[in-house]
Amino acid sequence: GMWNELSPMDMMQMIGRAGRPQYDKSGHGIVLTQHSELQYYLSLNNQQLPVESQLLSCLPDLINAELVLGTIQTRQDAVNWLGYTYLYVRMVHAPRLYGISPDEAEEDKLLEQRRVDLVHSALMLLDKHNLIKYDKRTGQVQVTALGRVASHYYIKHPSIATFNDHLKPMMSDIELLR
Repeated sequence: GMWNELSPMDMMQMIGRAGRPQYDKSGHGIVLTQHSELQYYLSLNNQQLPVESQLLSCLPDLINAELVLGTIQTRQDAVNWLGYTYLYVRMVHAPRLYGISPDEAEEDKLLEQRRVDLVHSALMLLDKHNLIKYDKRTGQVQVTALGRVASHYYIKHPSIATFNDHLKPMMSDIELLR
């Protein structure tokens, strides 16, 4: 095996469960680590590390859900919507963590172009997998039946891409199960 540090979420989960709540008023958590990692775990315990957004990993699926709901109807609506997310707050406060250069952050304080780029990429991906119809020129977006199904049943776009690649309209039951 090899040594791996636990994620901050795993650490907080385990330490938060120390003791037996129905019997004890307090619990003890013991952390065994290298001295070089001591400050990291102390800052976790003191809750001094900021929580970073994980929205980027599922942005296309969330935009698809908002499109199906009708909250978003155009690329600009999606850019505005992204401005109300925790991702946007963290991008403004810690731009380097999100791949934004200091020059870019200085020139575009509201990160408008970065939000446009993120939304455009997500819409292109959804369009590629036939979840939406996206007019790149006008920014208009139209949800497809497949997009509605994906949103309704929480099917992520990579799964839809797999379905699109492997399922054919006239497959027999045997071919389907291969």
